[in-house]
Formats: sequence, structure tokens, C-alpha cells
Amino acid sequence: MVSSKIHCAMAALLLAILLPVSHASGKYVAPAPAPAPVPPPPHTSPSPSPSPPSRIQPVVVVQGTIYCKSCKLSGYNRYMDASPLPNATAQLVCYGDKVLNMTSTATDKNGYFLVMVYRLDVFRRSRCRVYLGSSPSPLCAAPFIPSNKWLGLTLERERVASLPKGVRGVYRPKSTLMFGPGTGGKCPAAAAADAAGVPMM
Repeated sequence: MVSSKIHCAMAALLLAILLPVSHASGKYVAPAPAPAPVPPPPHTSPSPSPSPPSRIQPVVVVQGTIYCKSCKLSGYNRYMDASPLPNATAQLVCYGDKVLNMTSTATDKNGYFLVMVYRLDVFRRSRCRVYLGSSPSPLCAAPFIPSNKWLGLTLERERVASLPKGVRGVYRPKSTLMFGPGTGGKCPAAAAADAAGVPMM
């Protein structure tokens, strides 16, 4: 009798140990909810690095005007007795042991030309010359200054109060470049001047 009671008590004890508390008490306990997932941090693209400032290329400027001597065309200057010659060409040539640079440029409607030299290593004022190139009109195509198109004019530096950024110097021929009428001294007529792009007054 005692032995059967002991067996029953031991069986009840084992059952209480093996069963979870919730079962032992007869009450159901809901499992705790799983923790909510933590969202990843928002993706932010790296801010672009500032672009480096653009480098200004150094340059030397050579400028001047080509005239037609003795001809009263548009822009005639009575003190010079000459008119600006549009569409004429000038050449800048810089020398070393050989010709280092040769640049040809045409004049605008005011006879003005501009040459920009970016190769500063070949530009030396004392070694560069400006030559007459071509004239737009055969009636004003004879070299006058200089008197031979194979003669070049030396350069002088202009005094400029404030140079634009990157400009290392502004130069011009020491004399004005001029073409003149050929044999007979006849200037371009209105029709010929218009055909060549030289307007009459």
C-alpha cells in the first residue's frame, strides 16, 4: 500500500518536471511576439566633389589694322589718306633657327586683325614679324607699307592698363600695314569694292 502511494507520488513529480509550467497549471500562455525587424538606414549617395576650376591658357595677342592707301572707301581717314581694308590678310611669323610659327588671319569690316599665340615658347618679340598677306581687291593690292610683301614689320608692346586674365601681353606692328593702288593709281570702283566686300562711303 505504501509502495503504491510512493510510486504514484513519484509519477506525479516526474510529470510536473517534464511538463512546462503552463501545462502544469492548466493555463495557456501565448508566446512573446518576435521583435520587429529594424529597417536598414536610408541609402544616401555621396555628395559630388567640386570640380576643379578651369585652367586659363596663357596667350599673347598681336593686333593691327590694314589700310588701302589713297582710296576713299568706308571709314576713310583723311589724316592718313587711307581706308580700312576688310578681308585682307596679315601673317605673323616667328623665327628661331627656322620658322617656328606662321599664322595667317583675315581682317574684319574695319580692317582690324587679331592673332592669338598660345605657344609662348616660340614667341619672342624681337624674332617675330608681321607681313602683308593678300588683298581682297586687285586695284588695291600693291604693298605700300612695307613696300615689299617679303619685308616684315617688327613688333612693339602696347601699354594696356588692365590685361584680361591669361593674356601675357598685347603687341602691334611698329608701322601701319597698307596696300595701295597698282600702276595707274586707280582705286577700287564701287562695283569692284562691293564684290570684294569693301563698301564705299
